[in-house]
Amino acid sequence: MCYFPTLIQNKKYTPNKKNGGIIPAIYDKRVLAVPVGCGNCMECRKAKAREWQVRLLEDVRHNRNGKFITLTFSNESIKKLAKEVTQKETKIKEIARQYVDKNGKLRTRYKYRTITEEIILKGYETDNAIATLATRRFLERWRKDHKKSLRHWFITELGHKGTENVHMHGIVWTDAEVKEIEKKWDYGYIWIGEKQGKKIKNYVTEKTVNYITKYVQKMDFDHKEYKPKILTSAGIGSGYMERIDCENNKYNGEKTREYYVTRTGHKMALPIYLRNKIYSDEEREKLWLNKLDQEIRYINGEKIDIKNGYEGYWKTLEHYRRKNATLGYGTATKDWDRKKYEEDRRNLLTQKRITATEKIEYEPEWISNESLIWGKPDDSWLYN
Repeated sequence: MCYFPTLIQNKKYTPNKKNGGIIPAIYDKRVLAVPVGCGNCMECRKAKAREWQVRLLEDVRHNRNGKFITLTFSNESIKKLAKEVTQKETKIKEIARQYVDKNGKLRTRYKYRTITEEIILKGYETDNAIATLATRRFLERWRKDHKKSLRHWFITELGHKGTENVHMHGIVWTDAEVKEIEKKWDYGYIWIGEKQGKKIKNYVTEKTVNYITKYVQKMDFDHKEYKPKILTSAGIGSGYMERIDCENNKYNGEKTREYYVTRTGHKMALPIYLRNKIYSDEEREKLWLNKLDQEIRYINGEKIDIKNGYEGYWKTLEHYRRKNATLGYGTATKDWDRKKYEEDRRNLLTQKRITATEKIEYEPEWISNESLIWGKPDDSWLYN
């Protein structure tokens, strides 16, 4: 479970478009609030990684032509895309002139004017926006020639030396030749592992899936505030619904099997994506209440009985919160000094890529706790 969960109001029991403004009957007040994870602690990262691990394992079982691939960006592509994602062009329709035709009817001619609006992106937002735009255009070019989209799953990562450019690791499901992928990508170098003639040989296996999903939970200690972005086709892992194993997960009261079994026999929690397909709203609610009735909590794999009080639970939770902070995953309170430093630093690096012509003088307006201990961070390499 998350180390820093928060409770929010269950939207099912509020007037909304789905229920037509009519709130359903409430049979147990415990369902009025639902816990939400922070999304950044060790447990949240692990949970997200395991969810994608299950979905990808299931997908490569059904779609056998998956290939592991790494997509990079050249400095020139970064420069061009960075300008595009920070500008929005809007066409405005205006009246050019009006006149009366020979039949006495009023006619109007129009002209179009383009307005360029600046989009404010902070720090790492630019990197993920670049990856998103590039992926969208890559897929558009693919659809234009192949009449259908390319099945894919990508996750972004930042480099750790030199330019620190964003790049993507992932899977593409295709039998196309290497040159075709390189031609359609066109933003930088593509790593595709082994080749077999003109085709890609490195077929995706369970080992490959385990490798790439580590990027979901991996802590980037050079860019602690960076959150990788996943760009994926819809329906990854949906083939599970057609398998006999899915029948074993059907709702069965307290005996419901809420886990996925791998080829090696390991049990993993069902991803939310599959849970929402297998169970109805009412069934998911009953399963949640069953868990609350058991009065059992799990923290980092440790089973904690809370029937006789929460002392052991809070003690264990506090232990893992300290460990979480020690390993660099942070606390419930944002380290705003670090966040501001990383934002300023990344903005400077982006600006340098775009201009690439003059030396930019930079002096932070604040002093971080880290600076007080170790001295001012050395970013001199940014200006070389």
